[in-house]
Amino acid sequence: MGSVHVKDVALAHILLYENPSASGRHLCVEAIAHYSDFAAKVAELYPEYKVPRFPKDTQPGLLRASNPSKKLTDIGLRFADMGEIIKDAVLSLKSKGYIS
Repeated sequence: MGSVHVKDVALAHILLYENPSASGRHLCVEAIAHYSDFAAKVAELYPEYKVPRFPKDTQPGLLRASNPSKKLTDIGLRFADMGEIIKDAVLSLKSKGYIS
């Protein structure tokens, strides 16, 4: 599972269009993590929600990576971390009335 903030995706497009040396494919994710890592972070940030607990390795064989988008970070992109991504998503869901 790769997590990325929509703002980072937009900025990555701009950086790539404006950088004449950019070529090939670019992986645009802050990190690669298991679903259990994501759920644990949501539970940590929002203990008031009933977030299911999962075994540590929910996706056997998936290797976690903390900097899978080296090509993008090398041209200046700094990704929002998983915590910020989750907080902004929760704020958006609350503002639209999907969660309280």
